[in-house]
Amino acid sequence: MGNLTLERFLQNLNPFSNDPFNLIWGISLYSVFFLCLIMLFRQRRPQMPVQLFLVGAMLLAIVDKVATGNLPGALFRNNELITLFLRVGVFSLPLLAVAVTKTEKSRIWGILAVGIGMVYVLLRGVLEMGWFGSVRTPR
Repeated sequence: MGNLTLERFLQNLNPFSNDPFNLIWGISLYSVFFLCLIMLFRQRRPQMPVQLFLVGAMLLAIVDKVATGNLPGALFRNNELITLFLRVGVFSLPLLAVAVTKTEKSRIWGILAVGIGMVYVLLRGVLEMGWFGSVRTPR
């Protein structure tokens, strides 16, 4: 495991970089984060399971953005099992929140977060984790 300093942490929070794939990953993770936040604020009555699922998904999205990658300072590499668990949680926790919530008007935000999270996990798994062999991303 690598060292994650405050400078590196703040640098990793930036969704924009020179690599176009990092831009796509950053925008998709931040969109999942903000869609879960909108769904969280759209709840009429506080429901503890829904809140836990949504906050967990937001936390996993930020951890995936900050602590994963193939660079020397990353805590988790792209091809490790813990990274797969992080990325599956990005779309499965909003899915559970959509299934359990009783507020009808907030479900659309969760469904959008699930869709973006699922596309993110599948694309990142194919392109960077090598699920179907070695697919090279252009540099």
